[in-house]
Amino acid sequence: MRYIVTGLWAAFFGALLGYLVAQMTSVAFNPALSALVTVIVAELALVVVPAISKEDQAKQN
Repeated sequence: MRYIVTGLWAAFFGALLGYLVAQMTSVAFNPALSALVTVIVAELALVVVPAISKEDQAKQN
């Protein structure tokens, strides 16, 4: 369930951020691409960051 919620929030904030950046740089806004990129980055972060943290904790002990 947390992956779905993370994906939805990432898509929302990614589209918002993409719109703002597109307006400031005078570039055409593509909401699908903005949402897709941020969902991929968010889901990767959701999986990779805890895995890296576990490895760091194991090395410290």
